[in-house]
Amino acid sequence: MSGPLTGVRVLDLTHVLNGPFCTLILAHMGAEVVKVEYGEGDRFRHIWMPADVKRDGYEFIATNSNKKGIVLDMKKAEGKKLFVDLIKKSDVVVENFSAGTMERLGLGYEALRDINPRIIYACSRGFGETGPYKHVRANAATISAIAGWAHEGMRLSKTPGAKTPSLGDETAGASMCMGILAALYNREKTGKGQKIEVSMHEAILGFMVSSLHTHFEHQEVGPAPKRCNDGYYYYHVPDMTDEAWARLTAELGDGSLAKDPRFLTIRDRQRNYAAVEASIADLVSRKSRQEVWGVMSSLGLASGPVLTVGESVEDEHLKARGAFVEIDHPEAGKVKVLAPWVRFSDTPGSITSPAPLMGQHNREVFGRVLGLTTEEIDTLEKKQVIGSVGSGAQF
Repeated sequence: MSGPLTGVRVLDLTHVLNGPFCTLILAHMGAEVVKVEYGEGDRFRHIWMPADVKRDGYEFIATNSNKKGIVLDMKKAEGKKLFVDLIKKSDVVVENFSAGTMERLGLGYEALRDINPRIIYACSRGFGETGPYKHVRANAATISAIAGWAHEGMRLSKTPGAKTPSLGDETAGASMCMGILAALYNREKTGKGQKIEVSMHEAILGFMVSSLHTHFEHQEVGPAPKRCNDGYYYYHVPDMTDEAWARLTAELGDGSLAKDPRFLTIRDRQRNYAAVEASIADLVSRKSRQEVWGVMSSLGLASGPVLTVGESVEDEHLKARGAFVEIDHPEAGKVKVLAPWVRFSDTPGSITSPAPLMGQHNREVFGRVLGLTTEEIDTLEKKQVIGSVGSGAQF
């Protein structure tokens, strides 16, 4: 695997979406990510799937590509020792357990730092490790609710009680990844690792700048999409020149608007902005999204059609850029996933392997990294300290 993080080893103790999204990006960038599971494994393997479907679901497959999978019981003395041995040979460990879980195992940051002073320990909690909510269980939906994200979605759509996209996991995962990259850079200068802690609650607020602007300035940011004859279209008519205004109105079908006293100059259009929006919305409503796209893009305006997820995946621009790739999963067959979206000119990343089955890389990791013999691995399997391929996957 290529990528700027080639040679960096990450022990991935994460589950569900927050942590795995972080380690997915690291794997995209070439890091060797070893996903450590135990018991029944990451419950996200089968979440949101019909009960009778006995294979990993799309979300798990999409967020665990390029990773190696091992099964290790760290509650057993031999399992704990194996984990410690892996820590000695790793650069980063990532976890998103409830606060205190790793400490109860005797494997918190302070303990791991004593074992490997260069280790970078990254963790993410719903509400962080301090404050009155530190032990409150959380997920993306509850974080979106308490941070105001869900309310903003309902307010802007004028649909109380509507389900809105919950990005608490992705925002926290991306934030934790940025922290790890900064810590790796700092370690190059100091030789020392450090701990990174990300609160999902605060991370999603970091991605709500426009909503915070509306709150503190009492001024809405951006208009709503406007209806076309085949859907909706998003645009923001800026302070364009008089010539551009004349072309826009003419090509949308009503050149007389360029001579309307309310819209003659930029200042006139600023003063009568609501009327500008209403007039253009009326013209747009008579045309298709593609027709509006042709007009507005030819004028260099920032605009775009509101696409469904299915339309977006099939968009010609994304196809031309190779934004999605097909991978072959041993259980799910061909699966289309988003390729690495951070692109490097000299050290490009790629998806070279699908999400691992449980324990798929036990023998490779314990043999190559720790130097265990086949007989030693067989013995550990018999003791259920480590799992064989597919072990623990109890449906």
